[in-house]
Formats: sequence, C-alpha cells, structure tokens
Amino acid sequence: MSPAILSICTAVLPTGNHNITIIYITSTMNFHEYSHIYVIGAPGAGKGSLCKKLAEEYGYHHLSVGELLRDLSLSKSLKPDATKAIESNVLVGIEDLIPTLRDAVEKLKLEGKNNVVIDGVPRVLEQARPVEKAIGLPDLVLFFNCPEEIAKQRFLTRKIPGRVDDGETFDQRYRHYVAENVKVVEHYRRRGVLIEVDTSGDVEASYVSVLHA
Repeated sequence: MSPAILSICTAVLPTGNHNITIIYITSTMNFHEYSHIYVIGAPGAGKGSLCKKLAEEYGYHHLSVGELLRDLSLSKSLKPDATKAIESNVLVGIEDLIPTLRDAVEKLKLEGKNNVVIDGVPRVLEQARPVEKAIGLPDLVLFFNCPEEIAKQRFLTRKIPGRVDDGETFDQRYRHYVAENVKVVEHYRRRGVLIEVDTSGDVEASYVSVLHA
C-alpha cells in the first residue's frame, strides 16, 4: 500500500492594498491504485458524504449498501424478512444481503464501472468472508473513526428518505457498532489493507484527513 504524502503549497494574490495568501493542500496518496474500496464506520461517521467526494474526484462509483437495501425495500423488491429487518434497524440476513450485493456489483461491472467504493459492509465479522467471496477482496479498507457525540449529532440532523433517525435508533445501532466493529477492524488490519481516518471534523476537514491518511 502506497504511503500518503501531504503537500502544502501557498500562492500570494495581490488585491488592491492587500495581499491574499491562498493555501493549497494536496495529497500524493494515489487512489487510482485502488479499484475496490470498502468503507466502514459508525452511523454518522461521514461515510456517505466522504465516499461521494472520493467518487467525484477519483471516478469511483459509490455504492451505499444501506441506500441500496432501503431502495429495494421501498420498491418491494426484497423478501419480507429482509424488509422487516430494515424497518426494525437490525442486520439483513446473509442469505438476503449477499445475492443483493453481488447483483449490484455485477450490474456495475456490466456497465463498465469497475472502480467501486462500497460503504456499509461488512458490519460484523461474520459478513466479511461471504461479502469478499461475493464481490471480491478489498484493495483498501477505510475505517472512518468519529467520537460518539459528534456521530450522534450528525445522525439526528440528517434526512434520509424512508427512515426515521432518532436518538433511540442511533443508540441501538451504535451499541451494535461498538460490539462488532472492533473485530472487523482487526480482520482487515491483520491483512494490511486498513487505514483509520479521523472524521470528527466537518466534511472538508475530514476529506483532507482521508487524502493524507
């Protein structure tokens, strides 16, 4: 895995009686080396916003597993058990998750979209190997780490169609995240593909953290 090098450049622009100094922050972390990225983190850690920025800048297709499942549930395309799990904020079973995820990735490949950043899996260690077998091993796993209080504030202020995000829902999901995520993190850390990123800042600050992690 190539290390990231942060470069800071400045430019001075004259404006009347004053000069304005502009600071450019760039990174030599070459995301073009990675075609298959998994992104994991707590609810409210910034996965959706930051993945969209990565997709825009580096030409990835952003596949949000949560959005995929919610959209299929709303269109009545999932089995009743899977829809019930989504409505109850519990994990969709492997037997429903894997074929859904496999079909989505295969569809992207048929469309020529081979570079994908996938956010939201695996959420538990038991999902890791089935997910990897279905859609391929990740070249890179980004773990977005954010303090609970900041994640909760974001969670409560975001608006996602088809979902009610309240404090009780966050607490339930966060407890599950705390119990399970450490095992997922260690799984990919042992493989040498995991990078941990502090996403406690705003979107722009967190994105800079991603670029030079």
